[in-house]
Amino acid sequence: MKKWLITVLVLTNTIIAQVTLSDINKLGNTQLDLIREELNPTSDSNSVTVIEEEIYNETSKDNLVQIEGSDELDPIYFGYNFFNKNINFFDNIPTPSNYKLGPGDEIILSLWGKTNLRKSLTISNEGLIYYENLGFISLSNLTLQEAELVLKNELSKIYSTLTDNKDQTDLMLELGSLKSINVYFTGQVDSPGIHIIHPFSNIMTAIVQAGGIKKEGSLRKIQLIRNNKVIETIDFYNFFIRGVNNFSDIKIIDGDVIYIPVLKNRIEVSGQISRPGYYEVLNDENIADLIHFSAGFTAYASSTLILTQIIPVEERSS
Repeated sequence: MKKWLITVLVLTNTIIAQVTLSDINKLGNTQLDLIREELNPTSDSNSVTVIEEEIYNETSKDNLVQIEGSDELDPIYFGYNFFNKNINFFDNIPTPSNYKLGPGDEIILSLWGKTNLRKSLTISNEGLIYYENLGFISLSNLTLQEAELVLKNELSKIYSTLTDNKDQTDLMLELGSLKSINVYFTGQVDSPGIHIIHPFSNIMTAIVQAGGIKKEGSLRKIQLIRNNKVIETIDFYNFFIRGVNNFSDIKIIDGDVIYIPVLKNRIEVSGQISRPGYYEVLNDENIADLIHFSAGFTAYASSTLILTQIIPVEERSS
């Protein structure tokens, strides 16, 4: 198995004087220590280093290229913290206007005016409610506004004031208890398997409810699978870096599968960069994209780059 290590060094405008061997022999220990500090900068030095690592499968962590002598104890893997939230979604997500009613939903019917009543009704597995003196009424796959029109038309058969402009009765429909949906999570998710998800969830909030994504998981090729077909592939970098939300309108339904594949390429950026950390890159992206992901250079970074490719041991010539 081949492992490649590519280093890009962004220099500062600091000039280090050349010292000959004879000059070094004349120096004392204190002066030598100062030179060592100049020639061996710490992690706070004015440079940017980019390390590329490739992961070939989801079972072996040994494929990650390690950085010898790294002082980084808690590396920042960009984007994963967006999913590490502790939120009670069942109490915090408002009802979207396009939400479709379905089996298990509880609706609250209110009438006021000439007739006053308030009652709770639950939609059956067949998508029906039962109303006394009327029988079964189908409300499945209707929005709240559409269901209000259906109920107003049906209930006017026993409450004539619903259509009377003089002695009028008004009707309002609200959601009570909601049906949850079962979504399957596979791949590099912290808690794979089936999860009970809030019915208003999008792909991002669904992943949050499933516990987040492992560090080996891709944030840029997440798949929504329905009936064994990939219907959407989401790149969350568009949202994290550019603020482009192209996923919240994608409706998740009962039985969907969300698949988190293993990432293929990850690069570390450190030094004089605004947002140091590890970034996932796609095959068609370059260093300019990487610098954009990491929010650009600091004021101390030089415009000079040194690119060094480390050849795998098995390919080196003696």
